[in-house]
Amino acid sequence: MTETWTAAFRSAPVSPYEPTPLVYPSRGFDDQTLRQVVRVRGGGDRLRVRLSNLYGKEPLTIARTRCALHTTGSAIAPGTDALVTFGGATEVSVNAGHEAISDPVDLATTTEVDLVISTYHATPCEPATYHPFALQTGYLATGDVTSHPEIPHPEQVEPRFHLTGIDVQTPPGRRVVAAFGDSLTDGVGTTPGANLRYTDHLARRVVAADLSLINLGIAGNRLLTNVFGESGTARFDRDVLAAPGVTHLIVQLGLNDICLPAMQGAPPLSADELIDGYIAIAERARHHGLTTVIATITPFSGAEAISPGFDNPENEELRQRINQWIRTSGEFNAVADLDQALCDPATPAALAPAYDSGDHIHPNDAGAQAVAAAIADALPA
Repeated sequence: MTETWTAAFRSAPVSPYEPTPLVYPSRGFDDQTLRQVVRVRGGGDRLRVRLSNLYGKEPLTIARTRCALHTTGSAIAPGTDALVTFGGATEVSVNAGHEAISDPVDLATTTEVDLVISTYHATPCEPATYHPFALQTGYLATGDVTSHPEIPHPEQVEPRFHLTGIDVQTPPGRRVVAAFGDSLTDGVGTTPGANLRYTDHLARRVVAADLSLINLGIAGNRLLTNVFGESGTARFDRDVLAAPGVTHLIVQLGLNDICLPAMQGAPPLSADELIDGYIAIAERARHHGLTTVIATITPFSGAEAISPGFDNPENEELRQRINQWIRTSGEFNAVADLDQALCDPATPAALAPAYDSGDHIHPNDAGAQAVAAAIADALPA
């Protein structure tokens, strides 16, 4: 099977420079059903569900899991609901630091469809391994309502919990592009629930080339430092190399390494340290035969008023040095120059107003589309 949807996960704070989670904290569940919606691309007749307890300290027990096609809100499409089993059992216990992969589920999917994964947590569990910015509302209710056509008056939740991937049975040889990055890859700045991240746009473009795309972005993530999730260099093997079918890699990291230290009172990183991090990823990717695209670091002038410490002359100088290395190093197969694609021609250190979500850091829906176009043009045939 080919992995057609995935989410890179993070835990509770892992650094003294992250005293609180980015926006949405993690949480536990007790006698509750969690219903989560995911957009899956790549048609097939069977699928498997992946559940993670990567950052847990105790075993995670999920009493029941069901899968269905989505209509609207918390509702599922009639006649599509299917029980998900693990080794033939309804209940699954996932040890700390591990992942569970379900048995194949007979549920047909089309080229682009929304799935609903409902999990019932019968007994208390600790704060969950989670992904803060799902940009897709989930639904929480008391008791086991995993098979209900719709959840009445649910609590709405914003992060993604435990659900780490969907594998769809596709024709043999289908290739996978791994989009590995931070909040820009995660889709922060785009319209929630609309599937307008750059990875959504790009996935629609590459499907004609018999490619699938998985989004491995984590908002706030860094190339070198374990703040807002494990660093890019630390999670690369697990998130990219272990994903089934990956042949292409997009690396979009570095902005947070440049700008977040001053915001959080941490020591700055040097250009040489960042370059060594990029080279480490490039070498791992080459060793495994991946075709690689690296993105330049995008503009952030004007962000100081919203995010003090983010935008200063030292950070801009470091961004320019890193971008020059990215454009000329030859360490990766291709370069997607997002700096040029998104900058304001009148003020190159800033995002173009048409692409600015309003915080002067994250691209909006139009900016995400421009990012997808730049990366699509850079992807080797």
